[in-house]
Amino acid sequence: MTIRLKLFIGILGALGAINIGTAQALELKITSANVLHLEVIETIGYTKTFEDFSTLETQISSLTAQLYQLGYIEAQVLEISKNLPLVVATMALGPKYDTIKLYADKELFNFLELESSNDLENNSYYSVDVSDLESTLNSLTNLLTSKSHPFASVSLKNISPINMTTLIADLVVKKKQSRQLQSVEIKGYEKFPRAFIKQYLGIKVNTPFDLKAIQSKTEALNQLNFTNQLRPAEVLFTQDTTRVYLYLEKTKSNRFDGFLGFGSDETSGSLELNGYLNLNLVNNLNFGESFRLNYRSDENELKTFETQLTLPYLFKSPIGSELQLNIIKKDSTFTTTDQAASLYYQINPKQKVFLGIKSSQSNALTAESITRVQDFRTTAYELRYEYLQRNTNNLLVPLKRFFEVRLSKATRKITDTETNQTTYTLKASNIFSLNLKNSIYLRLNAQSLNSENYLQNELFRFGGINAIRGFEENSITAKQFGILATEYRYQLSPGLYIHSIIDAAYFETPTQSNQKLFGFGFGFGLLTEAGVLKFNLANGKTETQNFKFSDSKVHLSLTATF
Repeated sequence: MTIRLKLFIGILGALGAINIGTAQALELKITSANVLHLEVIETIGYTKTFEDFSTLETQISSLTAQLYQLGYIEAQVLEISKNLPLVVATMALGPKYDTIKLYADKELFNFLELESSNDLENNSYYSVDVSDLESTLNSLTNLLTSKSHPFASVSLKNISPINMTTLIADLVVKKKQSRQLQSVEIKGYEKFPRAFIKQYLGIKVNTPFDLKAIQSKTEALNQLNFTNQLRPAEVLFTQDTTRVYLYLEKTKSNRFDGFLGFGSDETSGSLELNGYLNLNLVNNLNFGESFRLNYRSDENELKTFETQLTLPYLFKSPIGSELQLNIIKKDSTFTTTDQAASLYYQINPKQKVFLGIKSSQSNALTAESITRVQDFRTTAYELRYEYLQRNTNNLLVPLKRFFEVRLSKATRKITDTETNQTTYTLKASNIFSLNLKNSIYLRLNAQSLNSENYLQNELFRFGGINAIRGFEENSITAKQFGILATEYRYQLSPGLYIHSIIDAAYFETPTQSNQKLFGFGFGFGLLTEAGVLKFNLANGKTETQNFKFSDSKVHLSLTATF
């Protein structure tokens, strides 16, 4: 921007004439013949002691810039006198202009998305407070950049006052050549799945170029667990080509979870072990895919085998798929097999919506009649929404916030009898950071099955480290339940935190309602070379049960990334 007004001139020469070889501390005093102007200067304030002349000069320049922003755009240094170590600068501020009217064609104001006014001669202008002029011009430059004019310039010409408080000026915009994005190049991780650029980041070629928008979009890469952005996106302009470069690296994203639980048998008092193995393979084919395999063996002779395959952006479309297989075997009582297939749409890097179908088949394993255990088949249609926010580059606490809600409408068939069922699921977790060392972790899990009647082999199962701690894994059955797990965490170091355990649960069975459970204890999370080690010691009790330390459960889990 060019402002043809008289500014302070001669300050550099005056300061340069002073003997810069002196090591004596300098004192600055700024005066003005106008008492009101002197009050303005004192209100702004300035540093008065300096070690050298360059910092003294910078202070005067900074003060003058602040005066310009307040509307004293004719402020200047009239005289500099020196009587070392004292340097006295006399300033005149001139009138304070409050408003500047920027004149231009109506079409230009429309292009700049500014609502203009007309003067008495029907000329279009846009009125701006002088104190906001700099930010307004910067906003216009950013707007032009977002409209594919990265080399555009904004300036003011023919600046002049029309009274003691108002200025007028011509607004001049040079758009220069507009730009389209021709290509996106990957450096460092050349096999990065290209579909993620268009569908996940929302960066599309042959569209208007906006570098700031692209840099903002690439921040979403922090939500991917298989890549890391080394530095912000950069652009290369040639005469007829605009090319963006993304600097990425492939990160370790495969995870192996191991869990071991210790407890005592309520009857014999002997030590019992239970646990699970969870393997999660991510992006090994450079497609962004993930494969999860889980095997669990619980104390109550319940064995679970689960697999899940997620394929994002099928055929480079915005649609992904999720396939699941789940097999449950309860001692010699029954087996249940679930198969599910879903299509999902990624709304943005943190949100997905799913639509799927699920088929279940359960078989009784004994010919003897067991209460509420029967063969059945179920077909369900599911609608699911998921929100997930990761903690960037935090291996100890990789998940910041999670939310999932699911609605399932099903038909259960027993021989020739069909029953309509509805299932509701709500899962959520969040870390509330109080400060650098203190935080509160909350986890909510609620599920409900609505049906005319219930079978034992279709009820929900919960309990243990991922549900309510202090109880055996999946030892509690219910037609509906709600669990609130809480931890107060104290960060001892970047790789270690300790926490409390206060869990509560409410559940209902087909025959009983208003059942309450509580879990209390403590634990820690430790980042080791092998992975994240978690230790929990918790004691579970019912609402009427007395506390027994012998009923405490020890939970150990290790999560390794490779």
